[in-house]
Amino acid sequence: MVEIDFFIVALPIGNYRDISLRAIDILNSVDFVVCENEKEYKRLVSFLNIPLKKFVICNENYEKDAIELSLSLLKNGEKGALISDCGVPIFEDPGFLLIEAIRRNGYKVTSIPGPNSIITAISLSPFKIKDFYFAGFLSQKSDIREKELRDLIKRKETIILMESPHRLFNILDLLKKIIPDRKIYLPFNLTMEDEMIFYDKPKNIEKDIQKIGIKKGEFLIVIESKNS
Repeated sequence: MVEIDFFIVALPIGNYRDISLRAIDILNSVDFVVCENEKEYKRLVSFLNIPLKKFVICNENYEKDAIELSLSLLKNGEKGALISDCGVPIFEDPGFLLIEAIRRNGYKVTSIPGPNSIITAISLSPFKIKDFYFAGFLSQKSDIREKELRDLIKRKETIILMESPHRLFNILDLLKKIIPDRKIYLPFNLTMEDEMIFYDKPKNIEKDIQKIGIKKGEFLIVIESKNS
């Protein structure tokens, strides 16, 4: 049996109770944890009653430092785990260069599967999704962002976008402008107590969200395929 040195651990996408038993075992057993955010990591282990381990911050600004620190700990015989703030690490989150460096140095890595916002959203979709194209995050620069979206909507498949919580209305404004009559599906705060599903034209969804009083939250944008 191959001994594993480092684990990629998927976390819940919102509701901590969705964590797997295996993920809990790993987070209990490793010597150090590589995380995006100190507060999120501490909040997680406090809820799960897991002892706080040595932790290394790995985000877009500190991945190089995280690589050096993690390799140093691994060389000392310690085992580690990578987590993101929520969901599956590396998937639109930092960590790829870290894992690449760990493998290149001869350490064994495996992944502990868990909740995924895209698959959860697809299972709740109000329309059938057979083929989809995951576009991830659009550019933060408005001119590039608009061009990216205009290119994307030429595709025939269902298109799935990610966006930061505080840019909810920015993306809706852009969708109103580019595809005013095409339906979109917006799953909001999946797995949480205030989970909501919106499915309509962008303008109508924006009105519903404003009526409810939502200002920000975790969400995906799913643009219905041209064949629907």
